[in-house]
Amino acid sequence: MHFSASLSFLAVLPVILALPTATTPSFPLHPRNATQSKTAVDRAGGVLNPEAAAEANVRDDTATRAFSSVRIKSNDGQCLFIDPTAGDFRQNLIPVQLQGCSGAAGEKWDIITNGKHIDKEGAMLAVSTVTQGCLNFDPRRAAGDTVVLFSCGGRADGVHFVVEGQVTDSQEFAFKAGETSLQLTPSNAEGTCLVPDGGKLGSAACNGGSNQLFQIG
Repeated sequence: MHFSASLSFLAVLPVILALPTATTPSFPLHPRNATQSKTAVDRAGGVLNPEAAAEANVRDDTATRAFSSVRIKSNDGQCLFIDPTAGDFRQNLIPVQLQGCSGAAGEKWDIITNGKHIDKEGAMLAVSTVTQGCLNFDPRRAAGDTVVLFSCGGRADGVHFVVEGQVTDSQEFAFKAGETSLQLTPSNAEGTCLVPDGGKLGSAACNGGSNQLFQIG
């Protein structure tokens, strides 16, 4: 009887061996535990969209740079600084702050005198080396938030790069070739100077005061 059972097992053994073997699934075993790294931002969107930011802030490689990757300092030695995460999902509307100079990447600026987004003699764009956004003065914004970094040319989505360069006078500031000490006077607000204001950049009527002077370099 025992011998007969052994024969029966041997008879079905080939069938058992022919059964498919388990394979490792091609999808994660715990998909809910899989996370993507996201960068939080302070303004609209809540999370940085790298593709949208890259489209909105394209580096102008055709531009003439009077200075590259330099600091812009207030008269008391504070550096203009931007935090790339302080704006919206496109890295627009980033407040421009003043802080002690540390050599951080957010302190670096390019001074552009000719390019896709500037068409005026005796003027400059101050462009963040980090984000490629432009220093922008908009008096329509709330007090304390009038000076921000914004897509060069003034289009939030950067679509102008697909067609032709676009210019906005809210980003053009008076500049003479070679000067390193200057007032930041936006072309869209005659008689207005940017000034330090509680750790940020604000604005006031130009009066020649030392607090309205900035140093490049």
